[in-house]
Amino acid sequence: MLMVYLGPRRHEVAGLSVNDIVETGNGWAINIRPNKYRSLKNANSIRLLPVPDEVLRLNFIDYVEAIKSSGYDMLFPELFAKTRQADVGDRFYKDFVPKLHQHLRDSERWNRVLHALRHGLADTLKQELVHPSIISDIAGRLNSDETSMRYTNRAGLNVIKDALAKYPVITSHLEPRSIELLPWVAANETAPWEGQSKRERLRHARRLRSATKPC
Repeated sequence: MLMVYLGPRRHEVAGLSVNDIVETGNGWAINIRPNKYRSLKNANSIRLLPVPDEVLRLNFIDYVEAIKSSGYDMLFPELFAKTRQADVGDRFYKDFVPKLHQHLRDSERWNRVLHALRHGLADTLKQELVHPSIISDIAGRLNSDETSMRYTNRAGLNVIKDALAKYPVITSHLEPRSIELLPWVAANETAPWEGQSKRERLRHARRLRSATKPC
């Protein structure tokens, strides 16, 4: 949902720490910054974004507290491999995209679904006449406008929140639920996919891809 309502790069969200979720005078926010789990693309990627109201409604902060209470520093520990160096964004992609394709019509058109979410948010805000420099601040991109680059600061949290409010809510049919962590996450156990050989991981990925193909 953070991918839908904020349009970040996948590794920016996948590699968040629980300490990157902060309460400010303007509400809950996500501090996108380098940490020990992943670096960022460039200095413009460092930014503070509001936690969308719809994400808050669906008990995101309860999830953060549950993860923190379980002793984790990483917000999404199911994406982290303890025994090898791996890109958490890649792990998220391999887990999420095949499952998403199972529920999409014409899924062949969604081969770059995460990029489509990022592009779709930016384009929607543009059509709603949000200033390009604010869209760039949300996306963590360099402003193409020279005046914005040289003479103005980044948009404040309230300005960004007002801009993001122009994006349609597409999950209003969902009801808030109590937090249930993945069993092995709750038990602080090793991820079930960890320790698989490269051949086993490729075989698993092929099975997931074949399951998404229309009959």
